Amino acid sequence: MTAPPGSTIAAERPASALTFDAPSEVGVLLLHGITGSPAAWRPIAEQLIADGTAVRVPLLPGHGTVWQDLNAATWADWRTAAARELADLRGRHSAVVVAGLSMGGALALELAAAAPAGDREGALGEIFGLVLVNPALRVDSPLRTALPLLQHLVPSVAAIGNDIELPDQDEVAYPRTPLRAIASMQRGQRSLLQRLWRITVPTVICQSGTDNVVGPWSARQLRARLAGPVRTVSLRRSRHVATLDYDASLVLTEIRRMRDAAADSPRSRP
Repeated sequence: MTAPPGSTIAAERPASALTFDAPSEVGVLLLHGITGSPAAWRPIAEQLIADGTAVRVPLLPGHGTVWQDLNAATWADWRTAAARELADLRGRHSAVVVAGLSMGGALALELAAAAPAGDREGALGEIFGLVLVNPALRVDSPLRTALPLLQHLVPSVAAIGNDIELPDQDEVAYPRTPLRAIASMQRGQRSLLQRLWRITVPTVICQSGTDNVVGPWSARQLRARLAGPVRTVSLRRSRHVATLDYDASLVLTEIRRMRDAAADSPRSRP
C-alpha cells in the first residue's frame, strides 16, 4: 500500500506505529494487545485511512523490540501512551472513537473511565464511543492467582500471540509472555473493574466464538457494569486476534458505524 500524504505507514515494518492525519470530523484510536503490535490493526487501519479518516495506532511501551523489554513496562506506561494519543486526536477532531483488542480493549475502557462525560473544554473533542474486540478484564490463565509471586521467580512463559483461525496472518507478537508485564496488567485490570460504572458512552463488544486467550467472563462483566448502551457482535469464525481473522470485516463495519454516528451526533459539533 502506498502511504497517503500525512501518514507514516511502513509496509515493511508492520509492527511500527501508524499515524494518519486527515481533516475528518472524527478521529479513530486503535490499541493493540499485550505482547502484540500495531500489525494486529494494520489492515483495518488502512481501510479507515482509505475512507479519509484520521487514525492513530500507537506502538505501546515495551513492544516491538524484544520480550525482555516488556517486563520493564507497566500498566501506567501503556495508559499514559494511550492517553497521549487520545489527547492529540481530541485536540484535532470534534469526537474520537477508541477501539481496542484484548488489553487494548481494557485500555480503551480506562480512557473512557477517566474522561468526564461531555468534556468539551476549548477545542477538545470527546470520546464518542468504544469498539472492543475480545477485551481482557482479567488474566484468564491457571497462573492468575500465583502471578504476584511467580513474576519474581519466572521471567516468562509460553507465547499467547497469534491466536488466529485464518491462515498466514501475523500480529507480530513476542515469542514469550513476560510475567512482570502480565502482573502489572492484572493490577490495572482489577482497578479498572471498580470504575466501569463511570463509562456512559456507547460500547460495542466484538466477541469471538473461539478464544484461547480471553474467556467470556470479561464480556459478561462489561454487560453487567457499564452504565452506557452496550451491544454485542458475535464473531463466529474468528479466534482471539479477530482483527486479522475471518470476521475482521465485521470489526471494521462496527468502527465505521461508530465513527459515522459520532460525525452525525450533535455532541460532536463545535
